[in-house]
Formats: sequence, C-alpha cells, structure tokens
Amino acid sequence: MLTVNRATLVGHAGRDPEIRALPNGGKAATFSLATAEKWTDKEGKPSEATDWHRVVVYGASVGIVETMLKKGDPVMVEGRIATRQYQDRDGVERSLTEIVVAGPQSMVNILSPRKAEADSATATGATA
Repeated sequence: MLTVNRATLVGHAGRDPEIRALPNGGKAATFSLATAEKWTDKEGKPSEATDWHRVVVYGASVGIVETMLKKGDPVMVEGRIATRQYQDRDGVERSLTEIVVAGPQSMVNILSPRKAEADSATATGATA
C-alpha cells in the first residue's frame, strides 16, 4: 500500500528565520508561516481565521532562507508533516507539529519582489 506524507502551504513568514548549527556541520532554519482563510458569515460580515505553522528547513534550502526570507514575505513550502514529543522547562510533556523541508522532494519558494530583484541582479552580474 502506498502512503504519502506531503504538505504544501502558501502564506507569509511570521518572523525572520532562526538559523542554528547542527552537530554534523550543517545548518537548520526555523520560521513560522501564517496561512489565512477568509469568508463571509451568515450576516454578510467578512471573517478571517489565521493558522500558524512551524517550518523547519534542512539542506541546500537553508542558505536561501537565511539570506532571502524576511518577516512578512510571501512564501510557499513543500515538505512532510512531522510530530514530535518533548519536555518543556517545567517538565511537562508537549507535542509539536511542524513542516519539515528536507530532501529532493521538498522546497521553499520565496514569492516576494525582493527575491525577484535579487535574481535579476544576479543574472545581470550586479552586486548589492
């Protein structure tokens, strides 16, 4: 039986990414991603709900996230959903669900104009 664990989200970065060094010499980037749903309620009043997602990026995409992603930027991520348990500072068992972007089937696509400007500057040989 085939199983698939895949998440695709398009939203806005809730904060600048945090970059940390890994014991193997690599890096990991972590940021929050906000997705919103808008609708009109029964009285015709517009309503909105925002969901927050924790995104963890490993591998080659960390460099892009580190240099290009800023709070508020629109971004699309594709990865797998992972849930893990941990103990907080008070010793309480907690559960955390995150989108893990790692490997060839995962990606981060920053949709901001700042990225497009940097891409065209790189293509033309310009420096910042």
